[in-house]
Amino acid sequence: MLFVVPTNLQAQTGVKELGFGGLLKTNGVGLSFTRTVNKSDKIANYFYSDFVSHKHIKESKVVNHKAENKMPYVFGKQFHTAIARTAFGFSKPLVRPIFPNGLSIDIQGGIGLSMACQRPVYLRVQTVANDQSTIEIVKYSSTSVSSAQEIIGYAKNGEGWDELIYKPGVLLKMETSFTWNDFDQLAKRIHIGASVDYFPKGLSIMSFGENPRITPTFFVGIMWVVNKGV
Repeated sequence: MLFVVPTNLQAQTGVKELGFGGLLKTNGVGLSFTRTVNKSDKIANYFYSDFVSHKHIKESKVVNHKAENKMPYVFGKQFHTAIARTAFGFSKPLVRPIFPNGLSIDIQGGIGLSMACQRPVYLRVQTVANDQSTIEIVKYSSTSVSSAQEIIGYAKNGEGWDELIYKPGVLLKMETSFTWNDFDQLAKRIHIGASVDYFPKGLSIMSFGENPRITPTFFVGIMWVVNKGV
């Protein structure tokens, strides 16, 4: 039996797709956005962007059970970090569906820029003097807070927003996407891949241990894709 792909299932030149959804990374979570424009039935221009949280591989939350009103925190963490990333590249179809509700598989790759935004970590620290206990808000450093026993948790009122630090970097990413109902007005997509962020000046997240300049990441995400037509 010979199957013929219907004409309306062929990728048409100029067709635009917009995708948006959530992203789960090995070192954070975030939101992602894509835009593709078909240049032919074999390749498309590809734009990708996301905004993601970023954790150091050595981060581990602890709780000071001796303190009142305690909350989890990461001892040794100097900065809360988030990254905005953009990439330009290509999207190439590997499998096209035979039927309108079939599965399509594409491979995408791109290179672009990353911009890390870092906010200093402020902690609630308990001090005892003359049998009197007081709670102070302290900007963390290895010298300002020497013992985890003094820490109750993160400061609740979000100090440090006026001390933001920005660090530029480079992004390289590759992924494979699996799309259902690819030629409907609203399709669903799962994308799985890997990316590498390189920050020439590094990201000073932890006060001890190594803060690498190169960070490889594996990710999986789910997107809703809008077919905008020609």
